[in-house]
Amino acid sequence: MTGKRRAGRDPKVTPPPSVSPDRGQATPPPTQPSRPVNAGPFVVTRTPTRREARVQRRKQRRQRIGAAGVAGILAAAAIVAVAVGFGVHKATSHHSKPSRTQTTMLFSLVGSDGSSVGSVLLAHDSATHQGVELLVPARTLSEVCGFGSEQLGRVLSLPDGQRLSAQAVSNMLGGVTVDGSWRLTTDELARLVNIVGGVTVDVDANVIKTVGKRRVLYLRKGPGQTLTGSNALLYATFIAGGEDSTGSLPRLQAVLDALFAKLPSDPSAAGKLVASVGADAGSTLGQRRLGALLTGLAADDKSSSGGVLPIVLPVQKIDSGGQPIFRVDDDKTHTFVLSNLNASLPAAARVPRKRILLQNGVGTPGLVGPACQRLVAAGFTIVGSGNASSFDFNQSKVLVFDNSVASAELGNRVAQTLRLSTNDVAVSNEGQNVADVIVILGKDFRR
Repeated sequence: MTGKRRAGRDPKVTPPPSVSPDRGQATPPPTQPSRPVNAGPFVVTRTPTRREARVQRRKQRRQRIGAAGVAGILAAAAIVAVAVGFGVHKATSHHSKPSRTQTTMLFSLVGSDGSSVGSVLLAHDSATHQGVELLVPARTLSEVCGFGSEQLGRVLSLPDGQRLSAQAVSNMLGGVTVDGSWRLTTDELARLVNIVGGVTVDVDANVIKTVGKRRVLYLRKGPGQTLTGSNALLYATFIAGGEDSTGSLPRLQAVLDALFAKLPSDPSAAGKLVASVGADAGSTLGQRRLGALLTGLAADDKSSSGGVLPIVLPVQKIDSGGQPIFRVDDDKTHTFVLSNLNASLPAAARVPRKRILLQNGVGTPGLVGPACQRLVAAGFTIVGSGNASSFDFNQSKVLVFDNSVASAELGNRVAQTLRLSTNDVAVSNEGQNVADVIVILGKDFRR
């Protein structure tokens, strides 16, 4: 258990004894047998003639050549077999791991305050022609590196919020790869709808807004209605009476599907058109890949063999006394991921990820963020972050909760990920079930 010690004690580590291979006992040299007393008569053979000697030498020479030839043939055959085997292995193993054909991207609709009013994880598999549109409620809580627990919609307005939003959604889904992100402001979405000539959707409710003291009917419920940009935006963000904040998500999805269907079928042209509506309207995927994803989803929606699955992220309401907030339903989400996003789940995310609670033991602002990023990149899950009970930690603490070898190895991995000494690993007697490891960052932590 190298690197692990009890808090407040010097480590006394006794490594397990190494086991050396059994070499056996030396065999004494054989002794020469003594000549028997009654060995029988001594026989003298006849000396062969010169001719007989020559014949015997030729015979022995042929035998030696034959043996050497057979040995050479066998050696050559072995070399050929190894070479052929290596070639076959190389030919069959070079492409043994199939390449990933599913592309994922987080779409965010940005409100006037810079936060997201709606988020959708878009996924398209070019091999199976299966699409996924995972609707993520903006009020879903997620742990965000350096900022603690935040509602997903607010993450976008944070510094580097576009990347943090994609990372937060990846964490919600148990480590699913999110290849990129795409953000549109409400004005850019309306402009894009107008550029393609409007969108046709089935309006599922009367869209009524209060203007001053009057209630105004903007859209009447009914199928197959063509909406201009402003009306499409109004419908995509509308929440009817009695609905919670997730009520607008299926409407946003309907507008997006109708928009994708009106884009050019050529991926390059589609990506260029989307990027033309604003300086920030492009995707981190790049125009070509963005266009391929959007046109792929449009084709999936029309395909008889494929299709697009729209679904709201499985969440559970948290009663907060006001507007409801949500937390991810881990079990249902895991089942959904395995069925629909399994191709984007890396090997490191297929095993239960260890949970880390991060605390700032120095008080220096921004200390937790870099540590969080390193741990997430190494495959750990951050379940919470904040300040420690005091800011006088000169030395960091990596706390595990039992004396097992597995806990020692886990603590060492966490310490090494944070570039801390394994001497910072200690066993805590405090009972808790929040995390597998608690890290208190001290003055020895370097960002």
